[in-house]
Amino acid sequence: MQSYWRALLSVVGMVVTSGAGAGPLPVEAFGTTPVIDNATLSADGRYLASSVAGDQVSLVILDRSVKKITQRVNFDQKLKLRGMGFIDDRVLIAQFTTTFADQGDTESKAELPAWFAIDATTGASRQLLEAKTNNRLLPSSGSLLSRHGAAPGELLMSARLLANAAAGAMADSASSSVLSVNPLTGAWRVVEKGNPLTREWFVDQDGAIVGRGEFYAKDQKTTLRVKEGDDYRAFYEFTDPDLRVIGLAADRKAVLAIGARDRPRVALWRIPFDGSGPQLLYEDERHDVEGVVRDANDRSLQGVRLGGLDQAVHWLDDAAAARVRALEAALPGRHIEIFGYTRDNKQVLAFAGSRNHPGAYYLVDFSTNRAEVVGQEYPPLAKAALGTVRSIIYRARDGYEIPAYLTLPPGGESKNLPLVVLPHGGPRARDSGTSFDWWSQFIASRGYAVLQPQFRGSTGFGQKHELAGYRQWGQLMQHDVTDGVKYLIENGTADASRVCIVGASYGGYAALAGATFTPELYRCAVSVAGVSDLVEMLRWVEGRGGVDNPAVRFWRKHIGVASDPNVIAYSPVRAAERIKSHVMMMHGEDDTVVPYMQTEFMVTAMKRANVKHDLVKLKSEDHWLSRSPSRIEMLAQLEQFLEANLGSAAPAR
Repeated sequence: MQSYWRALLSVVGMVVTSGAGAGPLPVEAFGTTPVIDNATLSADGRYLASSVAGDQVSLVILDRSVKKITQRVNFDQKLKLRGMGFIDDRVLIAQFTTTFADQGDTESKAELPAWFAIDATTGASRQLLEAKTNNRLLPSSGSLLSRHGAAPGELLMSARLLANAAAGAMADSASSSVLSVNPLTGAWRVVEKGNPLTREWFVDQDGAIVGRGEFYAKDQKTTLRVKEGDDYRAFYEFTDPDLRVIGLAADRKAVLAIGARDRPRVALWRIPFDGSGPQLLYEDERHDVEGVVRDANDRSLQGVRLGGLDQAVHWLDDAAAARVRALEAALPGRHIEIFGYTRDNKQVLAFAGSRNHPGAYYLVDFSTNRAEVVGQEYPPLAKAALGTVRSIIYRARDGYEIPAYLTLPPGGESKNLPLVVLPHGGPRARDSGTSFDWWSQFIASRGYAVLQPQFRGSTGFGQKHELAGYRQWGQLMQHDVTDGVKYLIENGTADASRVCIVGASYGGYAALAGATFTPELYRCAVSVAGVSDLVEMLRWVEGRGGVDNPAVRFWRKHIGVASDPNVIAYSPVRAAERIKSHVMMMHGEDDTVVPYMQTEFMVTAMKRANVKHDLVKLKSEDHWLSRSPSRIEMLAQLEQFLEANLGSAAPAR
């Protein structure tokens, strides 16, 4: 299989180095998007496919019967791959998104999906549900429901259909419907019609439609319905916005859902079609349930993904657990994910990585007990000396314990280090305890310690922890970040005179809030796509979605209302004159989550207050820094900025 790995590297022109040398690894080693990503295996085991980094958006298909790459399929550079997988032994389905804006409108951009089918045998590709003149399909819709459609060779997709295609037809009148789609020709037909309230469909492993979910915006109510003949009977209703239905149970008699439902931790629930209400399926004594592991074929539950710093899996299926544990024994210190099985379950495509190890794909044959490398995400880092990641807990000013990750630079130094605090985005999110973090590892490779606090408001650490952050932007959530910095200063890890706060999205807000509300603590601050004006951010979200939109209600619940004095007071743009440090603003011009004008607001305020600042506009980039050039530019600018403000800290190599 090593020949496969070399073949993949030859496609992208990559040379693997050990990382040894006189200086730190180049920015490109961290900033290039994963060289091999989204790997997938056909059910008969013949084809391996993956995306490859390069000047073009490309997928490669490797035919194992001849042990070489037989197809390379290139796509428009405006497309960004979000995932892919085989739906049968021959056909690969890939989901992309692209940034769309009406002509002349630079602020109301949207990220729209695009689906493609690729024939692994010929390399031919075809866009599915393609938007065309007088097409009844809305371009913002479309999702894959099942690899089995209404006829052999077809698949099921959902899409929103207009009642008619006449000019001026309103998108609000569109109904979600189920389509059976021929992936090789693109032809589709409606097999089940929904209504304007339909938001999701429940489909079994054979492609049979079992039920659907409807959302009533006025009451913020979700109604779950089971299909009975030509009708749909309601079997459960709820208004809890945090209860998330994750799919149909394997026995087709219930749906599964994740949510707290007034319990201390997020749990796994079974909601039967008989109307008896939610049944607790699994709850951990210490950690939130963050997801599940399911069999790719029969959809049976194999395990439950837990929160906490370690993000362990509680296994329910002994055979699945044994497969993963065998790989963990062969690759100690790595977290194992299985992305594909052959039909006979003898071979699996597995992914192994951790916060200390860049990820790699392996093809594992359990009949021979051999595992061979398919590809590395970051080949130049595979043998490089990387930062050591520690899980820590520190006490905030009120005595509350805050979990965090601390990455120390290569070389073993752990005292009096320059520090970069890196709050995560969201803020209803968390940093991963199991996957490689290219951003924090890059910073550590330059000689800085990196603190990633899981402040109150973060998910995965219990409902008390998450809910404590609501309406605490700039306040309690920010105190938790501040207290983490002070903890590392007090225990000697960090040099108090050399601390910078850096973050993206909510983390960008936290960086600006740190520079604004604790100006004595930081020498510098970097905001990437950060919110600067909470009032204007709320108004922008309301303008896009309307007052009944769930996103609007969520942000009002999480931030507050625009008239709230704390929302006004804790907007960094309104207190720019308090900043004493050097500030850098970076933002993608195609951001559809936090509009670019949020950075413009802050730059204007800092100019007025004579604050030293830099502005970097990332061209053709979205909120997630999906493209290699933008990641590389961001890291290069960050490296220069940190060195200018904290001094050179790169370790000798």
